[in-house]
Amino acid sequence: MRIHDVVLEEEKDQVQSFLKQFDLTYEDDIDDTIIITENDCIIATASTSVNIIKCIAIAPAYQGQNMTSLLLTEMIKRLANKGINHYFVYTLDEQVPLFKALGLKPIVQTMTLALLEGGKNIQDTLQKLKTEYAINDASKAAVVINANPLTLGHLHLIETARKQHPALLVFVVSEDRSVFPFKARLAIVKKACESFDNVTVLPSLDYLVSYATFPKYFLQKEANIREEHAMIDVLVFKKYYMKTFNIVKRYVGEEPMSEMTAMYNKTLKKYLTNQLEIIPRKQLKDSVISASTVRNLLKKDHQDHAYQYLPQATVDFLETKEGKDAIRRLKKRATRH
Repeated sequence: MRIHDVVLEEEKDQVQSFLKQFDLTYEDDIDDTIIITENDCIIATASTSVNIIKCIAIAPAYQGQNMTSLLLTEMIKRLANKGINHYFVYTLDEQVPLFKALGLKPIVQTMTLALLEGGKNIQDTLQKLKTEYAINDASKAAVVINANPLTLGHLHLIETARKQHPALLVFVVSEDRSVFPFKARLAIVKKACESFDNVTVLPSLDYLVSYATFPKYFLQKEANIREEHAMIDVLVFKKYYMKTFNIVKRYVGEEPMSEMTAMYNKTLKKYLTNQLEIIPRKQLKDSVISASTVRNLLKKDHQDHAYQYLPQATVDFLETKEGKDAIRRLKKRATRH
């Protein structure tokens, strides 16, 4: 019995076939995969996507033989070698005791899935963020944006929210899977909001993740996948962010263009009720302003048209070398992100 990396396409095909026995899918965003073999046959496997450990599967004959511990220990070691010491596992609810016994801490659970973490503790991490940004205990509102890139629509949402409350927190999604890098997105939002004396712009950290990284292999129906992702994200925000930062209301923009985001807003409303405010989208000449529209225009070299939807802070960034590099990356991408 030995552990080794999956490198060759032929090996990946074998892993895919192995996972199919468990109704699991080998997802496109996987970075690294390991397998445990015996007599040249796969008996267990695990993968990572950045700091998410996923696609864990063990052959029935080897379950209950400490294989999960072996896989998890090996993946944690490999993540540490990359400088990643904070990691997550999504698993079915009934598997939570197993992962707790291996040292992972549950963050939230739905009726189907659970999110656990290792290497850090969400309460401590958010408290450190609160201290770092000198955020007091007074009640405040919040906006969570990816800002890929920041548009006049995002700015309208921020301005609307800040006028209703003494203080507003703007969380910029830290996950670095977008065309515009996190550091750039954070800097753009900070620059755009620098004249707002009651707005604090800060990173969301690792806990508010995008739909792109949510593991879909547990659920076969797209509608169920979307709902579970939204539920986990909303529960994390309500249980930890609202409590730590004393957030009394969250603001989001209405979503007439994306079914997925509209469903996310619906889930937010279900769990936050009167603590959620949905703001009509800002329009320009009867067109709804959206980041996806801006990316599409930039991709097609319609920069002058795209700039009409953008605040000066975003335009200034796009004129830099880093901004032009982002546009080049955008032109090579096939996805909406």
